[in-house]
Amino acid sequence: MGLLSARHRPLTISLLAATSLISYSNLSVSAGLPSIGDDLGDVALLPWVITVELLAAAIAVLGIGPVVDSHGVRRVFRIAMIAFIAASVACAAAPTMTLLVAARVGQGIAAGGVLGSAVSSIGLAYEESLRPRAYAAISAVWGIMGIGGPAVAAVLISIFGWRSLFTVSVPVGAVATAIGWNHLPGRREENVAERSFDRRGLVVVALVTIGLLLAASSGSIWGLLWFGLAIGSSVVYVRHARSHDDPVVRLNHLTGLRWRYMHITSMMAVAGGTGASAFLPVYLRGARGASEGEAAFSVLFLVIGWSIAAFVASKAQERFHAAFVVQAGSALLFTFAVAATAVTAFELPVAVLLATLFMMGSGIGTITTGGLTLLQGRASPTEMGRVTSAHQFLRSLGFAYGAAVGGAVLFFVVAQQIDDVEAIRDLLGGEEAALNEAAVAALQDGFVWALAATTVFTLITVISAFKLVRNRSKYPDPSVLVRPV
Repeated sequence: MGLLSARHRPLTISLLAATSLISYSNLSVSAGLPSIGDDLGDVALLPWVITVELLAAAIAVLGIGPVVDSHGVRRVFRIAMIAFIAASVACAAAPTMTLLVAARVGQGIAAGGVLGSAVSSIGLAYEESLRPRAYAAISAVWGIMGIGGPAVAAVLISIFGWRSLFTVSVPVGAVATAIGWNHLPGRREENVAERSFDRRGLVVVALVTIGLLLAASSGSIWGLLWFGLAIGSSVVYVRHARSHDDPVVRLNHLTGLRWRYMHITSMMAVAGGTGASAFLPVYLRGARGASEGEAAFSVLFLVIGWSIAAFVASKAQERFHAAFVVQAGSALLFTFAVAATAVTAFELPVAVLLATLFMMGSGIGTITTGGLTLLQGRASPTEMGRVTSAHQFLRSLGFAYGAAVGGAVLFFVVAQQIDDVEAIRDLLGGEEAALNEAAVAALQDGFVWALAATTVFTLITVISAFKLVRNRSKYPDPSVLVRPV
């Protein structure tokens, strides 16, 4: 029985359509930023059109776990999809930049609900043997949207204007909702007891998240203050979780031995693999003389490697324990993260650098696919939503935190070597900027140090994966666990 068998076909199509919708929203809206700024003004708020959606989605993914466990995936999916469609309409109709940013917050919250319910569905509705293939299929959707999404967005903008970036979500979302309306897992009998949602805990977790991200991206004394906010909020949440009957995130789902190393491995893999590469187009344009199109295309090598490796990892798990698959991926990621740093430091051909990025993406895809298999194989149906959402939240935080650290290191090094870093920031915004010799050298050194800094994350991945393999005998192989539909 496969993903497109008669039994699973409606669920699979609905999940893939919903995933394509969310990935398009994440990856393609940036193509419309110049047009949005020209039309609505308030360009100082323009970066928040992207940032608030990602941040809201990360927090919502975490908060949706208890709701999934209490009310079932089907109900959450329905509400989240309808909310996403409504938020997309609000984005398209926004008359001011402020209202657009507000609508993007709503879109991010709904997107987090869709992602949380979609991934939880895999653990609840598919047989153990099919789960790796389902994870791989979702990874493939992200890869396809990474390649084709911006191109589709550019065509839509040129023909219909920037508002069409959001209106296109309405028919796709309607189809995904209709197909999956009655085919996602419902509420389980053992979860019939009503639970009060832990709003206070979610607010505290949001403060932790915001504090960490702002601390990592700040290059001034404010960074220490934001870090203090994150630490203080973490202490508050630990006390809250210990005294609350049903906290939004149970501490044992984060730090318990059953889950700990799967969380750490996946989060550090995403942070280390994607952190500095977020600034690859800036580096290639400013230091290597690449065109804007070539620079933009460069990031796809990591995405393609990720997508291909997800399928390879799903097949590998048919012969090897998922923990060994994760360990192999961590070794691959660390090896080529070091290689990418060396290739950049010695200014070897760009083609070699892109090849190392492809292999880094392969390492991430291997780790994340194997990690989710282990995670959901160890989770009972009554806690599937919480455990999956906590893992997805940490992965989302890895994306943002890795990019924040990479950017902070890059701009710190540049600032130490030249007086003005605005030309580098102009490149980050997609503007044309002619760099002098000193600025080119500073950008070269800054990107090397950014790669080196994020490579530390990949080293932590190797160490955590080793712990994961060593502790595998304490828990049953996921393949022997059968989950009722």
